[in-house]
Amino acid sequence: MKGSRRSGVAARLATALLMSVLASQARAADLVIDQVTVVSPQLNAPQPKQNVLIRDGRIVAVSAKPVSAAADAVRIDGRGKFLTPGLMDSHVHVGDVPGLPYGAADPVSNSLREAYTRQQPRSYLYYGVTQLLDLASLPEGIAAFEAQPQRPDLFRCGPAVVLDGYPSVFVDPSVRYRLLPDYIYEPANAATHPLPKGADAAQHTPEVIIDRIAASGARCVKIFIEDGFGGASDWPLMSKETLQRVRAATRKHGLLLLAHANAIDMQRIAVETQVDVLAHGLWNWNEYSTPQGVPPAIAAHLRDVHAKKIGYQPTLRVIAGLADLFREDTLKDPAYAKVVPAPLLQWYATPAGQWFKELSRQEMGGVPDMKAMHNYMVASSYGMRATKYLHDLGHPLLLGSDTPSAPTFGSQPGYDTYREMRMMAQSGIALPAIFRAATLNNVRQFGLDKDYGTVEAGKVANLLLLTANPLETMRAWTSIDRIILRGTVIKRESLAAPRE
Repeated sequence: MKGSRRSGVAARLATALLMSVLASQARAADLVIDQVTVVSPQLNAPQPKQNVLIRDGRIVAVSAKPVSAAADAVRIDGRGKFLTPGLMDSHVHVGDVPGLPYGAADPVSNSLREAYTRQQPRSYLYYGVTQLLDLASLPEGIAAFEAQPQRPDLFRCGPAVVLDGYPSVFVDPSVRYRLLPDYIYEPANAATHPLPKGADAAQHTPEVIIDRIAASGARCVKIFIEDGFGGASDWPLMSKETLQRVRAATRKHGLLLLAHANAIDMQRIAVETQVDVLAHGLWNWNEYSTPQGVPPAIAAHLRDVHAKKIGYQPTLRVIAGLADLFREDTLKDPAYAKVVPAPLLQWYATPAGQWFKELSRQEMGGVPDMKAMHNYMVASSYGMRATKYLHDLGHPLLLGSDTPSAPTFGSQPGYDTYREMRMMAQSGIALPAIFRAATLNNVRQFGLDKDYGTVEAGKVANLLLLTANPLETMRAWTSIDRIILRGTVIKRESLAAPRE
């Protein structure tokens, strides 16, 4: 009996000890950042000497007075540093690997894709991007991203593609409808793009497709108003009636409607459809192209965008990322070694890794590198001028890099978010406006401002600790000391790509 009693007591003590250990593991230590300068978009000016308390992944207090924290709190000396919200990039494609051909499945491509998948979320965090909005990735790409241990918070849109239209035009017809099942059948295009054999038109109406996207948990729907690139202009589009039905269906479900459109004629259709967000800037001015200024027709369109309060993602890196294919020093950029896995960076320099550069060159008639780069930068200048014009109207911009915008190694996760901001500054956008585009504007546009976008009590503790003030210098975004992700402190350099 005595032995049983002793063993029973021991068992209870062991259980109590285990419960105590589990409880201590469940409760993360408080985090306190002392005497830091808070830079947040809802403030009129930076607030020095603030004490910030974080508990269970959220901000509990921001105060000039000392904050009360647990005895085992982790403390960071914030003197001489600046605390900001984490950045949001509202236009990415986490399922695509920059530079790899779409659908490539050979052993080399698979190995490179695995290396990229492991590093991609860390590269976004390396540049302070703590929230992402994916606008069109396959479910397996989303799942692979979310399986990584360190990653930004990911939200997504569902793509609604017109049958055989962009971007499905780039997918082999033998697998097109399996990979992109949520296509909308357009009766107006039936003569040239009939419904696939065995498909039921009733399952491919705007209403059914938007119902499916809403049921998937997407926050928004992306449509594609694109009739062709370069010399092409015959890709199928949705009719006005179909677009109106898409618009009505998204409103029924409370979903935002985003439009891929970067040419003046395509953006006019998007504005007439009353989309919520233009997912690209305006860099194709067609017959209105001019070497300087903003012509009246383009200005009138941009004033219409402003008057109708349509969200605007300049996506300046799209064309610049193509130009980077032809820059001699692109792959020598030291920043690439921080965000690109070593095997992928090495592969880019091989003839196989240059495939898209050579394809792009052929489409421009075999021009030399300098001419190709010049052609792209001319197009890019139109987008920059349009962005500046909207900014001068007082239009709130949205930060979106469209990474990767094409299979170009000139577009890299995280680094392109920073370079998008840098191009906005080069366009003449004020630093405070860029800061808002990357934080408060984005989260408000996509209904996430309850949790993100400012340094305030109650918000998710996705924060950046910088050694420079981002309202004074663009270089501040390369001076990140630590990333705080849902209350967990991460030293920036720990996120860099391994060099082995």
